[in-house]
Amino acid sequence: MTSNIFSLKDRKVLVTGASSGIGATVARKVSELGGVCAITGRDKVRLDDTLQRLSGDGHITIPGDLESTDFQRDLVKETVRQLGPISGFVHCAGIEKTLPFRATDDKDLANVMEINFKSFWILCQEILRKGNHEASRLSVIGISSVAALYGTAGISAYASSKGALVSLVRTLAMEYAPKGLRFNCICPGYVDTPMLEKLKGLYPSEEAFEETMKRLHPLGIGRPEDVAYAAVFLLGPGARWITGTIMNVDGGYSCQ
Repeated sequence: MTSNIFSLKDRKVLVTGASSGIGATVARKVSELGGVCAITGRDKVRLDDTLQRLSGDGHITIPGDLESTDFQRDLVKETVRQLGPISGFVHCAGIEKTLPFRATDDKDLANVMEINFKSFWILCQEILRKGNHEASRLSVIGISSVAALYGTAGISAYASSKGALVSLVRTLAMEYAPKGLRFNCICPGYVDTPMLEKLKGLYPSEEAFEETMKRLHPLGIGRPEDVAYAAVFLLGPGARWITGTIMNVDGGYSCQ
């Protein structure tokens, strides 16, 4: 039985932000474990590239912009239309703006909150509608950040949006546990993705950045796979009794 605790055979998993980074890697690992993916992102070319790297058959792409509420609602409808009820949802889509607090205006805040938090809210509402999810084994995962828990200078809007995600997941876990539905959060530290390059702008030099990373992550900067492995565990039967957890995947950040 232990060989099957990570199996995602026949599970239909919606992955946002799947055109690159953590989202693309989550989709790939889900497919390797037998799951069928609906992947979405703004860049159709990169999304198609992710699709080509998935194992197995039946996966679909639904390109679009999560800044659109209409697309958020249509995304779930189209996923269910093509694949059937959703078994898992991993919200990897996210943006950050590297700005001091006083330089972050209303539009910056609204943009970050729309992608990082509000889209997750709307997508969960749609998934939870009758007929849109597998009532016996739905697992929802929000990709948050250690910034939501410990703070990081220069990304106040990003940290706030990820903190809101953590709070919503905890609330949904409590509300839906009696129905057997699971909601969890993963809080990565610094991971080697395109977003990491933007964060380097917070530091005066490459040397200063590397020195800080060694201090914050004594195990080294993370890889997208490190987050994806946590996600596929939480999606599968081995985590059937886990809900409401906030899982740090941070290379030692939380130990400082």
